[in-house]
Amino acid sequence: MKGIPITLEIAAVTDIGQRRMRNEDNFFVNGAFIDHYKVTAEKFESVDAEEVHVLAVCDGMGGQPNGDVAAMMGVTTLSDFSEELQKIRTFDDASYIANRVVRAANDRIIKRSKKLGKKMGSTFAMLAVTSKFLYACNLGDSEIYHKNRYGMERLSKPQTFAQELVDRGAISQSQASVSFARNQLSKYLGMENTKGLKPNECCVEIHTGDIMLICSDGVTDALPSHSIYASLSSSRPVKEIADTIVEKALRKGSGDNITVVIARVADDGSSARLGRMVGLALGITAGVVLLAALLMALL
Repeated sequence: MKGIPITLEIAAVTDIGQRRMRNEDNFFVNGAFIDHYKVTAEKFESVDAEEVHVLAVCDGMGGQPNGDVAAMMGVTTLSDFSEELQKIRTFDDASYIANRVVRAANDRIIKRSKKLGKKMGSTFAMLAVTSKFLYACNLGDSEIYHKNRYGMERLSKPQTFAQELVDRGAISQSQASVSFARNQLSKYLGMENTKGLKPNECCVEIHTGDIMLICSDGVTDALPSHSIYASLSSSRPVKEIADTIVEKALRKGSGDNITVVIARVADDGSSARLGRMVGLALGITAGVVLLAALLMALL
């Protein structure tokens, strides 16, 4: 039996920023991504009804050559797993497939690195959105936020050396935010030590009106969480919200590439579920009436 579709209003925007020579970010929206070898799609907008929506941001690691190549390999690997991703029905499904995507992308990047003789890497932040739940996973410091009627929650966890110091109690979260190690990634696509290649994962419920954000650190290094929350609280179209977040980050002096993917739940599948229930009830009623008619005919 097919699953229940969930309708999302989606927008994606990427900007080179104020100091970079090229844009090494990429995004993925239900199969669409930036092909740096062909046409660069800086903006994307759609309203899609799918059983499983897959959204992602990959941020090529600065300071290394070919970051844009690593990021694109991250999103193209997601594209190659499109059929499997559509089979997600439970958290375990999502975790199993997402981890396979991560390992496949990591292997491809390592092979390309060795072929070119240059190390490369990328962050990876992904959402799989179904009518039953929202699955999130991330490697590196690209962030994921979920806002519902109760407030905003960060679903990602930075995988940086600064965050590891926080986890060990060596420094505070506020100290980590200004630490030299805050952008030094402890996990990322392109790691040769694959034993440590484990993304942060979580799963939450989803409802009509909820809004999700995936963004590169060009946003989060410039904007505090309360500023992001204020933008996500707007009732404006998500394209306008995405543009506003990018503009805010630029005004705050973000020097990095800036990428934003925003999705608002237009319909969490309730109407489809109601339709199925009504259809089932009508079917049962018709069956009872038919059975009663047959019994009357036999009497």
